[in-house]
Amino acid sequence: MSQVTVSVRTYAFTWATLLALTLLTSVMGLLDLGTFNMVAAVLIALIKASLIAAIFMHAFFGAKLVRIVVASGVMWFLILIGLTLADYLTRGLLPFPGK
Repeated sequence: MSQVTVSVRTYAFTWATLLALTLLTSVMGLLDLGTFNMVAAVLIALIKASLIAAIFMHAFFGAKLVRIVVASGVMWFLILIGLTLADYLTRGLLPFPGK
């Protein structure tokens, strides 16, 4: 099995990008953008998590099995989020007994 080596330049660029995104997250905490604050924070966190998984955990350079495991983890996470949102969004549809 061949080992893929990642260059120091790629690690340095990823590290600088993560620092910039962390700074952006901190600055977003000082701004009042209404409901867009949560959307922007989640998008920034998603980008940071993707960078960490792809570069530092070698999911981008790994074998097909690694990509399948990462994809199945993402799918499982989306299923859990979907079921949680389905429960939360349908709570007001049925009236409580006695009201």
